[in-house]
Amino acid sequence: MTGCGPTRAAVLTPQAPGAIAVIAVSGPRTDTILSRVLRHRTDDRPPKIAARRPVLCRIVDEDAVVDDAIVTRIRRDGIVSVELSTHGGVRIVQRTLQLLERHGAEITQAELFESAWRADHPVRREIDLALIGATSRRLAGWLLTQRRILPPFLDRRSSWSREEADAFRARSEVAIRMIEGLHVAIIGPPNAGKSTLANRLIGRDRVIASETPGTTRDWVSETAFIHGWPVTLTDTAGIRETDCPIESEAIRRGSVLAAGADVVLVVLDAEAPSAESVDFVASIEARWSRDQPRVLATNKIDLIGANPRTRSEQAITALSAIKISALTGAGIDRLESEIAAVLGIGMLKDDLPTACSRDQLNST
Repeated sequence: MTGCGPTRAAVLTPQAPGAIAVIAVSGPRTDTILSRVLRHRTDDRPPKIAARRPVLCRIVDEDAVVDDAIVTRIRRDGIVSVELSTHGGVRIVQRTLQLLERHGAEITQAELFESAWRADHPVRREIDLALIGATSRRLAGWLLTQRRILPPFLDRRSSWSREEADAFRARSEVAIRMIEGLHVAIIGPPNAGKSTLANRLIGRDRVIASETPGTTRDWVSETAFIHGWPVTLTDTAGIRETDCPIESEAIRRGSVLAAGADVVLVVLDAEAPSAESVDFVASIEARWSRDQPRVLATNKIDLIGANPRTRSEQAITALSAIKISALTGAGIDRLESEIAAVLGIGMLKDDLPTACSRDQLNST
């Protein structure tokens, strides 16, 4: 954004705790404002920010360092903007916005900021809106690529082959569900390590893990990243027979929630007797439709590593469960690959044009 008018700043990523946040600044006073709040990583000079050449900078408020940021100047649809990729803490984002405002930037909502780009194609406008809600770097990068390659692909839809159209629809269904929100529910018996696994996949201690059965009394949902793609991960109460009405209700609610998930991740205990594991899986098979996508994992393999022929080894083999240790991380990569395969995430390639909305898909 150049010429006359205000200089605006907005947070382009969701305002919630996360790995990164992107704050964009655009307008005639952008360089002046940033020269007052940005410094080189190693000295006190204001950095020179060239087009599409990311620079690692410090965001400073007088003598105090607010955060480190990767700063990039970009041009999109003829309009120039500077983006600051900071750590995603809410307090860091708030301090940075207050600092920009103090030096003359007008703080606005992401939707209003994005409208100033005046995308010349309706597909690009839709993707711009999807970018505002992107909760992972992987998803944001993929959307930016689709912004470039999808419009010309849709414009030549009359020349698609049947195979090309079918493949486009299949991967687009996955992408649209991703943008709308994929849901993975963790279920299992008490003390199978579900909460520890949830924390491992989320990347931080979000769920209370305890050896006491029935600790998880209600579901806890948080964003996790499967091969970089965001999914909503829900840890539910351990399923068992109990006389506690509160725990029984938590189990019931968790089961209802899991029944509607895109994938149910069934976590078993490697130390449990084989018969218990087999019976638990059988009860799950009886409870839900066989069409419900499921992934089985046997946790705590670190506890049986010295003697792999334990009482549950036969069950692990018979059930084709993935062997993992939520505590050490063993087997987690394979587990993520299996979840990604069931969700169809592997279809989403950067060089394959893919619809990002129902309107785009139905227009074909």
